[in-house]
Amino acid sequence: MHVSDYMTAAPITIETSADYQEAFQIMEERDLHHLPVVDAQGAVIGILTRRDLQLAARCFKEAPTEVGEVMHSPVTTITPDADLAAAVERMRSDRIGCLPVSTDGGQNIVGIITETDLLRALAQLLAER
Repeated sequence: MHVSDYMTAAPITIETSADYQEAFQIMEERDLHHLPVVDAQGAVIGILTRRDLQLAARCFKEAPTEVGEVMHSPVTTITPDADLAAAVERMRSDRIGCLPVSTDGGQNIVGIITETDLLRALAQLLAER
């Protein structure tokens, strides 16, 4: 079982200079919990979570204006051909809920694998028994 078998391909991303409100709107409309943050060249440089947005709204007197102010960075990535168990272990050890999937160390994001994707893989595996 490989990451590519369960990842969400071509995920929605947002640029680091994007407006905080734009990120909130995208996540609400698309029901996303994780949003990869990319630079102007499209390289993944961070992750924005719903929790990041909620905490920022509570902690700042004014909402931050740019995504780059509240994103998690640096970001851990994984390759599409990595074993699914490696993704589980990396997410567990780093205590993160998702991994951007990249073919070249983050320069080109091709997918994202989340806890939900891993649960889907587990359900499939258990159903096959």
